[in-house]
Amino acid sequence: MPPMVTVDVAGGPMGGAARFRAELAGYLARTRRSDVQVIGTGRQVDPAWLVRRELVGRARGRRVALNNVSFISPGAERWTLLRNPLDFLSELELSQVSRQARASTVMRASVIHGAARRADVIVVPTNGMAERVVRVLPGVQDRVVVRPHPVSVDAIPNAVRRPAILCPVLFSPYKGMAERLIDLLRVMDAILEPEVSLWVTATESEVPAQLRASPRTELVGRLDHRDLRQLWMSSQAIYFPTDVESFGYPLAEARVSGLAVIALDTAQNREVAGPALCGFVADRPGSLEDAVQAAMTKEIRPDPAPFEPDSYFDWLLGTET
Repeated sequence: MPPMVTVDVAGGPMGGAARFRAELAGYLARTRRSDVQVIGTGRQVDPAWLVRRELVGRARGRRVALNNVSFISPGAERWTLLRNPLDFLSELELSQVSRQARASTVMRASVIHGAARRADVIVVPTNGMAERVVRVLPGVQDRVVVRPHPVSVDAIPNAVRRPAILCPVLFSPYKGMAERLIDLLRVMDAILEPEVSLWVTATESEVPAQLRASPRTELVGRLDHRDLRQLWMSSQAIYFPTDVESFGYPLAEARVSGLAVIALDTAQNREVAGPALCGFVADRPGSLEDAVQAAMTKEIRPDPAPFEPDSYFDWLLGTET
């Protein structure tokens, strides 16, 4: 019998997309499902691929797009995962995007929005992302379903912890990472022992001289999940200071593995990180210092239940028939 579920995994090789694909691969290896066909492996999402994939699986039970662009042709049920907040920015947020990037952001978003209108089910990982989608596309409200991304219990291995804070954020222009890391360094210098390091997933060309010059800074480069996970449980806390996210895998991984995460005190971060969150308020004196102090001393109990992968993928792909 031919596969009844088609899953398009085309997309970027790193970041949240790659992290999600790793969970899908683990699920398919465990379950050995014969009714799922994965397409798009190793491909970028470009016009040629979007046209080509429409010819696959049209008569099957479900087509699932993991890359924000819904299938649009009639036929099998169309499910799409929307998880890029840049496609659903407010006018204020868009005004803060550089002029060079604004045109491409708007053009990409128009494609995403048009395809989303054709989706039968739109899956988003947080209530905040659902609000973004519905604000821009109110007509799809009854098709939006909130389900947290899956995170396996063994995604982060056990290891002897070292005196270090890990910042596993890929640098992007809209994230303002340089300023936020410099803020963290000031706090670390003020309240932590000199031997506490700051591990950053960046290269020398991506960070300012002030960050490179600090004896605390260790630039580990851009790592895939397999290599990055080795640093996770060696660290004492995670630093995830970004404010435009649809989910934030580091928040969930901290919660699952029982590690404190220093992040902005927002409703979405509380939703994802739960008790692992050591929240701070930007521009509030002493707030980041308090959060760092809490993260270095707080005992976190692992809480994997909200992100259980098998139940997630059983639902997303449908149970095998």
